[in-house]
Amino acid sequence: MSVRRAALLLLPAALAGALVLAPAVTAQASNAVTVPAATLTEINVPGTSPMSATAVDLAAAGYTPREFYATGLANRYTGAAANTFTTASVLDGGNPYRTRVMVRYPKPDKFNGTLAVEWTNVTIGVDFEFATAEAWEYLLREGYAVAVVSAQRVGVERLKTWSPQRYPGLSVDVNKCNPLGTPVPSGTSLCTGDPLSYDIFAQITQALKDNVGGAAAPMPGLQVKDAIAIGQSQSAARLAIYYNTIQPLHNVFEGFAFWDRSGQLRDDLAVPAISVDSEGLGGSFGGAAWTTSKYTRKWDVAGATHASLYGAQYIEAISERDMAITQFDGVPKTFFAWIDTSPVTGPHACAKLPPFTTVDVGLVYDKAIDSVRNWYKNGTPAAPSRSFVTTPAGTLVRDANGNVEGGIRLPQYVVPTADQGALNGTQFPCNVSGWHRYYTAEELKAMYGTHDNYVLAVEEVINPLVEDGYVLRTDASAAIRDAAQSDVAK
Repeated sequence: MSVRRAALLLLPAALAGALVLAPAVTAQASNAVTVPAATLTEINVPGTSPMSATAVDLAAAGYTPREFYATGLANRYTGAAANTFTTASVLDGGNPYRTRVMVRYPKPDKFNGTLAVEWTNVTIGVDFEFATAEAWEYLLREGYAVAVVSAQRVGVERLKTWSPQRYPGLSVDVNKCNPLGTPVPSGTSLCTGDPLSYDIFAQITQALKDNVGGAAAPMPGLQVKDAIAIGQSQSAARLAIYYNTIQPLHNVFEGFAFWDRSGQLRDDLAVPAISVDSEGLGGSFGGAAWTTSKYTRKWDVAGATHASLYGAQYIEAISERDMAITQFDGVPKTFFAWIDTSPVTGPHACAKLPPFTTVDVGLVYDKAIDSVRNWYKNGTPAAPSRSFVTTPAGTLVRDANGNVEGGIRLPQYVVPTADQGALNGTQFPCNVSGWHRYYTAEELKAMYGTHDNYVLAVEEVINPLVEDGYVLRTDASAAIRDAAQSDVAK
């Protein structure tokens, strides 16, 4: 783990295929929906602890963590679906929900005024914050408030089985669909597709933006000025539906930062959105072409896996503590064990171990969040889209050495300290998780000659990325410092 990422750690879905292009449409604001604030009640159950809470030492960073039940009445919508680029409309309302949200906030004098709200990823059957995992240092350093929302049934139901004492009565279900699950307002069967999730996410955000109650407010003393929605993979896909079909109705969020990946976004919303995408997902499921527009960007990161090694270690620390993952065989396991126990023939799911590359996608995702915020606050557009080179069929183009062409090329990819690859066999999740093997001291000496050569090479790669607008200067300085303090080629 890099020095930049190690300081505060306490503890060691079906994916979309080809994506269609959005037609040029006009945002429909005439049917805007007033978003009521969810009711937040702090959770205080002695002898229990929050599931999936960060393993970062928040107190050392000057942050306070709290967890709340969130209740309210949610709408269902017609037209809230993938690959849809027209505004949805309300199907019905008054659907009750009860879920939870984890909140972390700094002291008022450190708060930058922005709330980052993550839609948890539930692919593993557990709420996890894969977007925050890549950007947590930046978020804490820059004084964001952070909320992690449980919006979907899979995560909510696992909360209840993991701790019935802490999470009784949670439900995001609506039971008035016909047996086929079609969205009609009659019937008695469970409505599939988490139809209440969009309002749940927005209403909890609205409650935190309002932050009413004085000393009894969810985040006492903070004045929230704006909110950015964040999410990864399965969550990014849900947020893309929200952006394309619900955001014009709600207008709760000022910006969006997707991590691997949003897919096509509509081109007529003046709401900044950046999607940072990995080679692992693009290489395993096709680098499907999609267009960006005046307010949207696509930043591909060469060598990046579906989580960076450092983001994966963040999730691993949580999973080691909670042991809440039971997918594939019903046995509680850690995140890394889940990666390697997916159901395939043979002793390992992964062709190579350990998984994940050392490419620090957090360097780019930090800049994406920062750029979105600067865009809507100051009117400064983010750096242009930078994508992988693909064939007409959507396959990633590679050079003679097998390296992907195009994209943002970080020092860990161009000036590596490990032999690594973004792909790892054909079985999910290994195929998107990649692998790495650290070079020996002898190999590094042969590659770089001297330590100074290595540090200079890192500088020559990362400094232009700062100038081009894909990496923050603070993060670049930390990466250079890590290189200087390393033993590479000494």
